[in-house]
Amino acid sequence: MPTTSTAVRNGTERPPAGDPAINCQLPHHGPGFRATGRSTHRFGRPEAVRALVAVAAAWHRAHPQGPVLDIRDLGRRGGGPLPGRTSHRLGLEADLYPVKSGRRQGPTHWRHASYSRSLTQELVGLLRNNGVLPVEAIFFNDPEVHGVQLLENHDNHLHVRFAPPSRPAPKSAAGHGSYAPDLEVTAPPRLGVLTARGKPPYQFTTEDAEWTARFVIGESGGRDDADSHAVIWAMFNRYALLTRPYYRTFNAFLRAYSTPLQPVLKSWGASRRNMDRAGFVRTGGTFGPPAPPGIPRGQRRAYLDLQQRPWAQLPSAARTVALRALGGAIANPIGNATEFGSTYVYFHDANRRYPNPDEWRRFTEQYAARMGWKWIGPVPGLDQNSNTFFVQRRLAALPVPAVRVLAG
Repeated sequence: MPTTSTAVRNGTERPPAGDPAINCQLPHHGPGFRATGRSTHRFGRPEAVRALVAVAAAWHRAHPQGPVLDIRDLGRRGGGPLPGRTSHRLGLEADLYPVKSGRRQGPTHWRHASYSRSLTQELVGLLRNNGVLPVEAIFFNDPEVHGVQLLENHDNHLHVRFAPPSRPAPKSAAGHGSYAPDLEVTAPPRLGVLTARGKPPYQFTTEDAEWTARFVIGESGGRDDADSHAVIWAMFNRYALLTRPYYRTFNAFLRAYSTPLQPVLKSWGASRRNMDRAGFVRTGGTFGPPAPPGIPRGQRRAYLDLQQRPWAQLPSAARTVALRALGGAIANPIGNATEFGSTYVYFHDANRRYPNPDEWRRFTEQYAARMGWKWIGPVPGLDQNSNTFFVQRRLAALPVPAVRVLAG
């Protein structure tokens, strides 16, 4: 058996000293995680350990088939720095590997082909919305991940620093990625499960709620009204019935599909409509064929600002409708519709005037026929001049509604 001094040098023992509150050891494994750091370096304050376990449990609900999260070092029993570092002193810090794109975890870094930016972004969202202990900062060097700050030597791991239990964390972190979602830290919302017959269920996350609030602001003005309910349900239908195999999370799908949530506009038509506006930000390059020559790639400044706006600064109506919808508290007004757009505006683009009601209806039905869709028809209380809703003909034979949100 080694002497005490030898054991200290070898990192296998620690003299009894320090903060007695730093006495909770992260288990070796649990739902959604495995602890791959040294057993003597897995100690933290109970609140920090509970926060990590809550994050892993939420991850497991969203990804029951894996990958699991790799949680590395927290700290030593009683606190104080880990060997060779000045951090991990207070029982409030933890290192996690970025998430890889396959089901197997392990070391990677943000420039490696195995790294998944979308899954790592999902992990950041869960950390910041863990419902147990607020987060002061997350250090990680992928510049495209929101909610992190850049710091030397953090290419291959996320360093999470929780706020002390006795005081609240700041609403946003300074510097890069001030985005700091905070959805009711002390009373996390009860979000529901998206279901469709023959499809695996999907557990909504707080990051889904945040991007849904941004989505209704960009697509329907952010009001808690019939139009917002309809566009959200179109996205529920589309994700559950058509696109879930291509997007691991609902919020990743929203950010790819919705024009206001795209970092760079995907449509050359949308870019052409906005390119001469004062608020258009060019991101470099132009669209290739079939786009006409010279149409720049970019996005509207207002949409870029919307994408970065923290949860607490989003309008209360948008936050309310997002939480209600993802909690299963909003009825489906559009059946199995998965498509929407303003045929009122499309008529204007084609004719340089707006249609009367009869013209709009004929134009809408003709547009649906050209697209291989079916217009859902008039819906009481829903103004389809703003957004007109369509069902793909291959989905028209499904029972209505084919998609449901089960309350959490």
